[in-house]
Amino acid sequence: MDQLMLNCDLGEDESPEKTRQLLALVDAANVSCGHHAGSPEKTDSTLRDAQKAGVRIGAHPGLSAAGGRGEALPTEAAFAQLLEEQIGSFGDAASRVGVKVDYIKLHGSLYHGVESQPALAEVYLDFLRRAGPGMAVVSLAGGIFARRCQDAGITVYREAFADRAYRADGSLVPRSEADAVLSTDAALRRLRHWLASGEMPTQDGLGLALAADTLCVHGDHLEAIPLIHGIRTVLASNDGSALYL
Repeated sequence: MDQLMLNCDLGEDESPEKTRQLLALVDAANVSCGHHAGSPEKTDSTLRDAQKAGVRIGAHPGLSAAGGRGEALPTEAAFAQLLEEQIGSFGDAASRVGVKVDYIKLHGSLYHGVESQPALAEVYLDFLRRAGPGMAVVSLAGGIFARRCQDAGITVYREAFADRAYRADGSLVPRSEADAVLSTDAALRRLRHWLASGEMPTQDGLGLALAADTLCVHGDHLEAIPLIHGIRTVLASNDGSALYL
């Protein structure tokens, strides 16, 4: 991939109008499976809107408790069951609508849990292997799990975040901390710096060498729409290219 794919977490609790506005601006939609946010009905309507918009579609499973961002992680068995149930129901919904599921992107605590918990990472890898070569995964750029997917021959899109602050180790600053979510102006300044230098500025003022295939803006960001417009302008001025893939 020689261009950044712009993705957005959708099908959560955003309004139908905002869903459609965001789908018109992105390349890929990470659609909630209806557990950490949203509902089965919201999943179905978002899939229909994504089909009309012609974007790539990913399943976005998450924990039901604490909006999917709680500190407690599931057991290996519970995680395996969650994947089977949520991806299974999502696949059924996609089949009803008539769309293809291109990839999986875990939500919140699960996304970061497979970075820190080898046992959970192995459960997820096993699920992806059984899903077959047609199923890709979106995972943290510079993270351990992306490298494990590459080693296992699983297609992985390394993900950077446009709207979240980074720590020096490449992890995201928790939302519970101040300045974890960037304003539009701050996000666009950082994006320009990253595209020009290959280094992502971090919270402590250091530069993190970071290569990515896809860039995420969260649908629940208060400035998501103007932020994505700004990102599109920056990428267009850069010929859309990601210089440090």
